[in-house]
Amino acid sequence: MDGSALIAIERDVERSRGVSAALAVALARVTRDRRDEAWQDGLDLIAVIAGLKPACLLGRGARDEAWIDGLHAIAVREGLRSVAAAAWEPDARAAALPGWYLDATARRRAALPVLYLCRDAATLAKVAALSAAGRVTVADEAAFLGYPACCVAQHHAQTLELERLLAKMAERAAWGDLTGAARMIEAGVEPLPRSREEWASFESLTAIAPSRFTSVNMCDACAADGDAPAQILSRRYETLAARAQYPAR
Repeated sequence: MDGSALIAIERDVERSRGVSAALAVALARVTRDRRDEAWQDGLDLIAVIAGLKPACLLGRGARDEAWIDGLHAIAVREGLRSVAAAAWEPDARAAALPGWYLDATARRRAALPVLYLCRDAATLAKVAALSAAGRVTVADEAAFLGYPACCVAQHHAQTLELERLLAKMAERAAWGDLTGAARMIEAGVEPLPRSREEWASFESLTAIAPSRFTSVNMCDACAADGDAPAQILSRRYETLAARAQYPAR
């Protein structure tokens, strides 16, 4: 390895450690109930900077605006690009979801944008286009978020099955009034299952196998095999966290 390569590596290490230090200060202000999610947000940001993933997103779950603003400021300082846009959902072209449900979820996504942080302008443009489309393929989500395709494929399949169940329950709760059912979905109101079979289906479709060091929900195959793609990716993030001196959870 020549001297210029060694200098580049040392510069990258110092940059990652500087970002980690800034993130540690921001994390100290996050409430305990949000810390795990915020901690993963921070490591995802470091992964984008390090080139492990082209983009990451903030604000999909419970929102801590101060944390998001702080992370955004760090990302901008590091030269990343950002866009506030609709969250992605799985491609539903083959899912036979009713039109009223698709329209309602599109309106909900538009009303609750998330923040995408991207490595460069080209990635930003592609991410913005995908967000405008609203629903994305397995290949696109895997590519832009740096996830294993097998895990994304299972997540998409489960999510679409869950959406079918939610649409059915919303329509039933609204007594067949599709306008009323659409208002429920747009407002984020999820009717509860009624039968034992519906509860079993709901619990199965919402079950996840989280990865320790990534934001990936592992597929069954990855969760069962320590040498599967999601497990390997988690170890790469663990190494990145140690190298960057990122604080423990």
